[in-house]
Amino acid sequence: MNLRQSMAGLHTWGGLLPSWLLYVIIFAGTVACFDKELNRWMRPALHEGVVSTQGADDVRDWLQRNVSEELHAFWMHGPTAREPYWRLGWEVDGTETFHNVAFDPRGAWPEPMPETLGGDFFFKLHYNLHAGDVGMYIVGLAGMFMLVALVSGLIIHRRIFKDFFTLRPKANGQRAWLDAHNLFGVVGFPFHLILAYTGVAIFVASYMPAAAQVSYSGNVMQYFGEVMGSYHREELHQPAAAPRSLDALIAESRRLWDGAEVGWVSVHHPDDASAVVDVRRRDGSRIGTPQDTLTYDATSGELLNRQDASTGYRAYLWLAGLHMAQFGGSLVRLLYLLMGLCGCAMLVGGLQVWLAKREGRGDRSLVWVRALNASVFAGLPLASLALLWGNRLIPATFTERAIAEGWVFVGAWLLMALWAVLERRNTRRLLRHQLLLGAVFALGLPLLNGLTADGHLLASLARGDWALASVDLFLIAAGLICLACARRFSAAPTRAVVPGRANRVREA
Repeated sequence: MNLRQSMAGLHTWGGLLPSWLLYVIIFAGTVACFDKELNRWMRPALHEGVVSTQGADDVRDWLQRNVSEELHAFWMHGPTAREPYWRLGWEVDGTETFHNVAFDPRGAWPEPMPETLGGDFFFKLHYNLHAGDVGMYIVGLAGMFMLVALVSGLIIHRRIFKDFFTLRPKANGQRAWLDAHNLFGVVGFPFHLILAYTGVAIFVASYMPAAAQVSYSGNVMQYFGEVMGSYHREELHQPAAAPRSLDALIAESRRLWDGAEVGWVSVHHPDDASAVVDVRRRDGSRIGTPQDTLTYDATSGELLNRQDASTGYRAYLWLAGLHMAQFGGSLVRLLYLLMGLCGCAMLVGGLQVWLAKREGRGDRSLVWVRALNASVFAGLPLASLALLWGNRLIPATFTERAIAEGWVFVGAWLLMALWAVLERRNTRRLLRHQLLLGAVFALGLPLLNGLTADGHLLASLARGDWALASVDLFLIAAGLICLACARRFSAAPTRAVVPGRANRVREA
């Protein structure tokens, strides 16, 4: 067996086994490219395009009035072009429980907006499947499988440049799917290789913690503190004096950074005399924001520490920024979106090739593989659209509203899976109906948005708010594509001529 033959088997099984999981990861990461725009769409209070005039001190005052427990820390982020509102989070001392709230930018004083999962739901689904550390390890393992499949796929490709220009959608099923798999794989190969590598690399300290555990005697937080150069001051267990203005410290930080923008502001041990304020720099023009931090005494405002990220940490941040498209603006995020969709199409094509090669063998288990394909490849997008419908239909005053949205997503996906199992022997009809349902969901959302919020598509376009309008426009495009595909599957399938032994499609 030569190298190409051994790599063909590795590519087939190394790509097949995690393919459904990789589809979930890639699809969620693709949607998360525009997570902040989706956050705005899912919060009707942000549809008017108003930028908050509230200050950091106003946000802290709200926290002091509404949270009576002793806090370990709290943190906030001011308005940006993509998120024109204040965000606040805090951790009650001794609980390790985190709370988050976002404030309506239309008022003079902070007022929390109704909670929602927002685009952050897809970001978390992408990197840990909403399963904490266990999910993060599973995603890392899937990323390693993807690297193996990509490299082995490159080795077995003898006609890589020819396949780039080859797509025969009217050919027999296996040939057409193989062309699609090759085309989308070649188009997105550099992107998928880089994203798979950086996705694994940025969590390497979590995947392989032994070195830090041994070198720091189990004190991993000390390791991360030294890597990032963070400043820490022990608690004095004495009451804190009146705090210094956070707005003043933010202004001072901008001056020291020659007018640079400020990102996260955090206060550690705010109820203790040892309280410190960390002001972090934000620079969206770079691949990976530098994470430079100024630390002040929370009472006197004295500058205690100036942290400039080390060379090694900057390299890590560069990898993280490259993976998460934290540079280049909307054009780069759009490119990531398109390449992510290519990755999803590559996986779908690969699974269909695997199925087409085994259809003539009479394997009864193939119907269950097709049911799993329908449950994941169509079920996940449909459940995501159902989540957006839930966001609009669940009342703003509903208790635990974000949790209810999550259950809408889970319930919809389970229903899609049940539907796929019941229709497993007529996958063509199932796919046609799924596409029609996707068209109804996608095309109905802009209409529902117009009925339930002030920021309907025409209003967004009239004021030039393309960030908000892009969500509705994408939904309309997706709905029309679903309609076109459903129409194609409505036609009676043409019987393909069974190829002879000499004309059988090869994998490369």
